[in-house]
Amino acid sequence: MGSLRMALALPHLGVYGGIRRFLELGEVWIRRGHEVAILVPEGSTGRPWVPFSGSILPLSALPFGGWDLLLSPDPELFLACRAPGALRVYYSVLERAPSEERALRSADLVLANSAGMRRYLARKGILAEDAAGGVNVDFFKPPETARRRAPVAAGPVRALVYGRVSRKRKGTWTAARAIESASVASGVPVTLTLFDAPPDGAEKPRLPRSLLIPHEWVLNPTQRELVDLYGETDLFVSAERRAGWCNTAAEAMACGAAVVCTRSGTEDFAVDGVTASVVRWRWSLILARAVGALLRDPGRRAALAARGRARIQEFSWERTADRIERAFERNLGGRSRAQNPTPASR
Repeated sequence: MGSLRMALALPHLGVYGGIRRFLELGEVWIRRGHEVAILVPEGSTGRPWVPFSGSILPLSALPFGGWDLLLSPDPELFLACRAPGALRVYYSVLERAPSEERALRSADLVLANSAGMRRYLARKGILAEDAAGGVNVDFFKPPETARRRAPVAAGPVRALVYGRVSRKRKGTWTAARAIESASVASGVPVTLTLFDAPPDGAEKPRLPRSLLIPHEWVLNPTQRELVDLYGETDLFVSAERRAGWCNTAAEAMACGAAVVCTRSGTEDFAVDGVTASVVRWRWSLILARAVGALLRDPGRRAALAARGRARIQEFSWERTADRIERAFERNLGGRSRAQNPTPASR
């Protein structure tokens, strides 16, 4: 496939996993010789918070760019965007997003960021292309120094949870209660860290009540500090629902932490009993049983972590970009920008 001019339309450049996806993929495509620009609404503030060497443009510039393709994860933004002659690509990253149905039906090509998302879209009659992933495995990796203790070492188990309390579907409180319950029931001491980068103007996050185990908050960590957090963690617990791709679980796994999670956003890389401990039901009691089993068996915890680390390599951003580029090539063919694109399969 020759060089393409890609327009990525995003609602903002905030510190969110969904934004990371396009910064990371955009940088991969730039290294491969494509021209990539991110376009955001006028008045949006902020700059890319992970490396991105492409252009940042206002959305008003979109109609004049001569783009080969327009790609967006935001249904309402996607519907409002006009890029004459460009292949219109909707990247589905969240179930039941506002105006989702209209965006799906108006796209020339639909991408899905996980196996679960593809299944969700298939129930709607949409055949989405596999764009699962990803994680920056060159950045998110186990520490070179031995900050993570050997499984038999004394001391409390260090647990980590994503602390976006304001978004209930993230399951922060469910995960925290599960860790607390498992520690009390098993008698294994645990220290819990919760991390978050709250949106501008948001209140400082806090739990509904104090926990019976030691816990602390880490707010607004830099990307390097986030890697260090993951690298010092023995056990990462996620209780998400309606997730497309669970960035935090993937990043923790890449850094060598054992993962306990729901199936939401993780089934591409989290295989129960092989690469993670996966619970079917998003209840703190069920999660606590899975957490407790790993607290009591550090050898099993270490084995899960090692196999998870190997598995997540298959979902590097480079491999995700490969899958997406193949979908672009199939849909673009040899047509010029001025030709009408082929409708997405339904």
